[in-house]
Amino acid sequence: MKVQLEELSSTRRRLQVEVPPERVEAVLEGIFQELRRRAKIKGFREGRAPLGLVKSLYREYAHREAVSRLIEQTLPEALKEHRLEPVTAPRVEPGLFSEKEVFVYTALVDIRPQVRLNRYKGLRIEVKRSKPVDDEEVLKELERMREYAARVKPIREDREVKRGDWVLVDFSVYHEGRPVRDGRVENHLLEVGGGRMVPGFEEALVGMRPGERREFSLPIPEDHPRSDLAGRQVQFKVTLKEIREKELPELDDEFAKDLGFENLEALKAKVREELERRQKQAERLALRQKALEELLQHNPLEVPESLLEERAAELLRRLEERAGPLSEQKRQEAYGQCRIIAERELKAAYLIEEIAKVEGIDVEQEELEEYLKGLEIPEALKGSEGFKDRARRDLLREKVLDFIIEEAHLEYSD
Repeated sequence: MKVQLEELSSTRRRLQVEVPPERVEAVLEGIFQELRRRAKIKGFREGRAPLGLVKSLYREYAHREAVSRLIEQTLPEALKEHRLEPVTAPRVEPGLFSEKEVFVYTALVDIRPQVRLNRYKGLRIEVKRSKPVDDEEVLKELERMREYAARVKPIREDREVKRGDWVLVDFSVYHEGRPVRDGRVENHLLEVGGGRMVPGFEEALVGMRPGERREFSLPIPEDHPRSDLAGRQVQFKVTLKEIREKELPELDDEFAKDLGFENLEALKAKVREELERRQKQAERLALRQKALEELLQHNPLEVPESLLEERAAELLRRLEERAGPLSEQKRQEAYGQCRIIAERELKAAYLIEEIAKVEGIDVEQEELEEYLKGLEIPEALKGSEGFKDRARRDLLREKVLDFIIEEAHLEYSD
């Protein structure tokens, strides 16, 4: 067997494999013998048909099977000969097949890049100086807590809907006179002016009274998640069932006690502590992000194209699972963005892995177990090896980025 290697890039190789005629003939003959033993041909007992007849009947199938087996047998040998470890399945292009001639095929093989670290110590990272949590931020958080604890109850007076009201409605959606799939909604509670519905829907409810029905048409935005409705004019038929108002609890000791605190001051202290914790966490995340950006900038790296394509396709699939099917144009645009994200992810993974190896950074089992304990996810998921591997990679990434930050020159600004 003869193998020629061509270097197309730092991460891609092309192999041209030539399989000698005697090996081609041996594999093909073996296939014909297998077919003869199990073929059921009218007029002959199983396994007794003449070999010539079997060859004439099954030649096309045997040729396809021979190509498959020859590649399956010889490609691992070719990879081993040139010490290539593919990161994805090689892309094979078979040549023409003839029974007593050399069989030639090519294989595109993507391999992991050779990571050469240029600079990861002494990076200059700009950091915004943190500001202490003030009373206004604490009050805003307390107001959010009041909003969360608010009750929405029906109003007693007979009046029309106005902005700021909460309303309970039934509605149906139609397009060109026909009901839209999943377009019937009952007992839907919404805030008029909250901006949660299609633009114009909430405004169309202003002036309605309980028990009233109203019909109106609205254009659905081009970027609406429902691609079957995006950019179309639809009709709404709405029945107003109730007008409701929000009742906020008083911000006092009783409110604090309902949340499990001794008094309002104790609640404020806890809120301040939580805000400070969130702030430190956000600052640390931002610092790691900046460290990663500097790392990528100072250490250019090529990633395997097939691995990049696989990761970009996976990101696109997840996007469509959340947003629904995309038009061809939007899908192409989204794929382009997914490629950018995937390339960045892969470059970061290779660099972080190399730095961890050079600096002897690892994740101890105790660290992993402690990390898993703090996650609010099902125990069954925590126990899966796949999830543990991902958690270990996440922890290693954090440790490496923290190491880079410790070795960096931090430049603080207000």
